Amino acid sequence: MYAFTSARFAALLLAGCAAVMEVGVGHGAAAQQANSTSVYTFNVPAQKIAQGVNAIGRAAGLSVVINGKVDAALQGQAVSGSMTAAQAFGTFLGGTGLTYSFTNGNTVTVSGASADSGGATVDGAIALDTIDVSGGATNAGFQGTPDWVYETPASVSVISREAIKTVPTRDTRDLLSNAAGVYSGEGNGSFPTVSPNIRGLQDSGRVVVSVDGARQNAQRGMGFGTGMGSYGSNSGQAFVDSAFIREVDIAKTTDAKAGSAGSLGGRVDFRTVGADDLIAPDAKTGVELNVLRGTNEYDFQGSALAAFRLTDTLSLTAGFSKLKLGEYQPGKNGDARSFNDALGRETWSSFQKLEFDNREGLTASVSWMHQDIKFAYAMEGIGGNIEHVRNDTVVGKINWNPETELIDLKTNLWFNNSRNNELRESRRSSPTSTQPPDTYLNLDTQSFGGTLENTSRLETAAGLLTLNYGAEAFRDKASSSANSETIALNPLWETSYTAFNPPGQRDVASTFLNGELKPADWITVSGGIRYDWSRLKGSPTYYEKTSTRTVVPNRIAQAVMTWGEWAQVNSVTIYNVRKSICDTGINPNNGKPVTPAAQASNCSQLAVMGEAYNGAWTNAGSEIRGTGSDVTVVNYPGHTLDIDRTDSAWLPSATIELKPVDWFRPFASYSQSYRPPTTLEAFLAGGTPGDGVGTGYAPNADLQSERGETYEVGANIIRDGLFRDNDSLRMKVAAFHRDVEDYIVMGSLVTDATPARDAPYSSFVNMDGTTTMRGIEVEANYDMRVAYIGAAATWLDTKWPGKTDIFSNGILTTNGDVVAVAGNIPPDFKLTVDGGIRLMDERLTIGARYTHTSPTKTRQVATIGANMTVVESTDPYSVFDLYSVYQANENITLRLSVNNVTDQRYVPAGGLFLAPGRTATMGLTAKF
Repeated sequence: MYAFTSARFAALLLAGCAAVMEVGVGHGAAAQQANSTSVYTFNVPAQKIAQGVNAIGRAAGLSVVINGKVDAALQGQAVSGSMTAAQAFGTFLGGTGLTYSFTNGNTVTVSGASADSGGATVDGAIALDTIDVSGGATNAGFQGTPDWVYETPASVSVISREAIKTVPTRDTRDLLSNAAGVYSGEGNGSFPTVSPNIRGLQDSGRVVVSVDGARQNAQRGMGFGTGMGSYGSNSGQAFVDSAFIREVDIAKTTDAKAGSAGSLGGRVDFRTVGADDLIAPDAKTGVELNVLRGTNEYDFQGSALAAFRLTDTLSLTAGFSKLKLGEYQPGKNGDARSFNDALGRETWSSFQKLEFDNREGLTASVSWMHQDIKFAYAMEGIGGNIEHVRNDTVVGKINWNPETELIDLKTNLWFNNSRNNELRESRRSSPTSTQPPDTYLNLDTQSFGGTLENTSRLETAAGLLTLNYGAEAFRDKASSSANSETIALNPLWETSYTAFNPPGQRDVASTFLNGELKPADWITVSGGIRYDWSRLKGSPTYYEKTSTRTVVPNRIAQAVMTWGEWAQVNSVTIYNVRKSICDTGINPNNGKPVTPAAQASNCSQLAVMGEAYNGAWTNAGSEIRGTGSDVTVVNYPGHTLDIDRTDSAWLPSATIELKPVDWFRPFASYSQSYRPPTTLEAFLAGGTPGDGVGTGYAPNADLQSERGETYEVGANIIRDGLFRDNDSLRMKVAAFHRDVEDYIVMGSLVTDATPARDAPYSSFVNMDGTTTMRGIEVEANYDMRVAYIGAAATWLDTKWPGKTDIFSNGILTTNGDVVAVAGNIPPDFKLTVDGGIRLMDERLTIGARYTHTSPTKTRQVATIGANMTVVESTDPYSVFDLYSVYQANENITLRLSVNNVTDQRYVPAGGLFLAPGRTATMGLTAKF
């Protein structure tokens, strides 16, 4: 739908890539990623040197080499908590006399006594040749997941940058769909939003979406992808450009740590690239160029990233990206259908990050991601909507980790501004149509907040005690407006367009304390408490339609508007004639010129002031005749509800992990969670889009916060050398049960101010009873270097209460009807299998992926008084993808993939939009 403007950009990228290919292997070191300043989570007990450095290397995705003499009995110190790989090695090797160094971005060398010193000098010391103790493959988990995920006693997943690049997707949200227990949320279409569904919870901040900790809290009713007429939905409006993402961290439960405030069931954090991801340890600069093109309207995707060491302590990373997608064709094999047409998307994004590291424990960074996104969609049989989003995310961090176990201080300040300017194209089929003309909507959500936390490690008589404590807070402010030629004449008609991002403010603050005790190598116990506080403040006005019988007296017309303004809507034909005569002096009915006097008269008539009443025009100063008898007069009285209320909750959590053997780590956990209503849920007022006063929605003054309780048991398995020296097995299994009270849905509400209203309002209400979500998740990968196979499987069972008759205000003020939207209940079963082989000294990878999903479901109310039922809303489907990655040299990587090989026609889990049919893409990545 938009003009393709990326040809020059593509040519520049390809020219740069060609130049790099000429350089060849000469810049190989620059292609390696440095991990020395990235932060990882470690849980390494005190143990012998070889085993300990091996464990640290696995957690950070590093190869570890021991060079020189090492005392066979020598042990390193315990390492626990979040820190850089360098800090982990330093802690573990402290007091041993051993040193470490980063040979390159992927390898750490641990050095003992000099190899030429004549052999062992103390009893028990052994002289070792240079050996690699890393065992199996690094990042050997499913789709390159790092080992720390399988050493964490919780349901977490990671999507690595390599996995992001391997099989291209049209939308950032699709990156999440292969993780166990996670669904990408919306249908495909042209929508760039990210609203993940984790274990059945989605939208409204139930799952926190953030970029480097900066929350993307914009919400919107009539959300994209929810189907025709589903204006009651509440879709998350996060926007993330994957070109700047180096890792996606997924947590499927909440805890007493930073990031869980106001979350009901987890979080997804997109972590951006930094200088160490682009610059080799001994280099000063690093550049990465990516270009991708494909079939089925996958027109172009390209990015350029560059990093510079400005000084020994200061570095700068910058980049920009371009994405151009057309209106794709769905698959041909199947009979699925969609209510909507996807009309394409074009995105320009930029990213800057300035980083400081004094090499003595003090680090800081400030980053800015700007996205300019244009996309379009059309409802079936209705005019199209053109969206223009500008999303800015600014993050500032300061971390201080001096040489003491008591201080590991982290701060994070952030700001996000999401602005959507939407054009709802005219619904008029003729000049005299009463349907809305072009209407412009402006939806704006600003969020800002911060986090302050510290970690202290203490050696106690009971074992190593790690304390993490701090606070976090954020504020959301929403606003919206609408304008058109008809709204200009009837200002109250704006209320039919602004309901879905109502003005209001939400504040959330939280303090937390979490302690982890390791009394022995085989057991770890942790527990924490979080106190969450929230405030909702706003003054929504909702309207009702009243009809009264009265006598209308005669009165004098006022100068309210010009005749031309009135005639553009109510007398279009006459207006067009007068306007044409005034502008040209020619009568459009016969094509003949008129006299100058007639031309002046028509111009004067357009400017005449007056007043419209009952569809008729009266000049100012003239008398408007009354009826002299009873008539029906329609009014729209407004009712303003001043909302300023607070809520809070104490939220405990606890986890126990056992390690009967090194490779098997079972765990169990318990947590409580809490989510206050969003500004949309709290302040909803107005109506669905259309010319007229919005009288469909009203705010619920008694809307309560949602509260959850989650139980989980699981196990991690890490095995190296299972069947051969260099193979590895990684597995995470978890079963969970979650109960949610006061789950918020769309329902019907009769307010105290409108007891005689003919029909109840639609409003967000709390359901009676308990909503239960339980399931089993398995994520596993076996890698033998020459071949690999991995899988992620999810079984999910969701139970909703029966049809609600009493909502959150505690009295019978509703008819109990719940407005349910499609996509809220994920499929019962999802399976992803990914496997492949590595050839040519592992320079060529050829792989395939199989995905099977059972039907998406939706809640429905059969009749008034009947119980709520759950029905299938889509068909099951199976999809095959093929991909290959060829490492031409240390600078150049070529990628080829074919998604939906069998051209299936299907609707993805959680949406109503048809997915793209068979799509082939070819890409090139160059680093130097």
